[in-house]
Amino acid sequence: MNDMTNQKDFWKKELMDLAAMQLDFPVTDSDISIMSSEIDDIPNEHWYWCTFRESYLICLYGNEDVNNKKDMYWLPWAKDCTKIKELCDSFIFPMTDVRPRIIIIRTMPGMKMRLHTDCYADQMEKLEPKLRLVLKGRDNTLFYVNEQQEHIHIPNDWRGYLMSGAALHGMDNETEEKYTLCWGDPWTGDDLNNDRFFDYIKIQYEKHNESAIRISSLGNVDHASGIKNPNVEKIYSWEEWHGHKNS
Repeated sequence: MNDMTNQKDFWKKELMDLAAMQLDFPVTDSDISIMSSEIDDIPNEHWYWCTFRESYLICLYGNEDVNNKKDMYWLPWAKDCTKIKELCDSFIFPMTDVRPRIIIIRTMPGMKMRLHTDCYADQMEKLEPKLRLVLKGRDNTLFYVNEQQEHIHIPNDWRGYLMSGAALHGMDNETEEKYTLCWGDPWTGDDLNNDRFFDYIKIQYEKHNESAIRISSLGNVDHASGIKNPNVEKIYSWEEWHGHKNS
């Protein structure tokens, strides 16, 4: 093995143990406010309800079939999301050889997102990083569960963060509407072969690893209990879900 292979193997192991770690994004408070307003302006009819997460989602970049992981493009309702597109074009896409699907997770006051993991059984032992940026609402509503069934919340000053798809997590949103901008599957870190991402994540690790939440620190947790069952979980359009709830 050469030195680069050894180095990447080391970093994969380090990243795979991160349940969550703060990240710095090249955005200002004004940028965040503009991106949040861009999402506010999208009509509710384009959102859907996900029974797996028990939250509202909208796909901005991908396709209209959530199971199709190819042929990705900006969806029509994202046409005015100029600031979000700028962030993706200048920062995210150059770091991702396989482009990620881009969604917004939306939770309302009083909503509790169910405990879940963001990957399937065959992905639990693989590098599965996800990138997150909170556009509206409190950051510390997201939590992980430890062996004692305690909730380990991410700090409220983490506007951007990396999270593992293999760690059991949930959300208690008690105060205000929340938008989380998400980059993930089918991007899974490109096996650290994208130099821009590799360089970026090493810098972020050196800066933020001491405050990170590590999977190993959570103890004996059955993370696999939160794996999605595609035969059970469903998605409903906004109209279908609200008609279902009112029937």
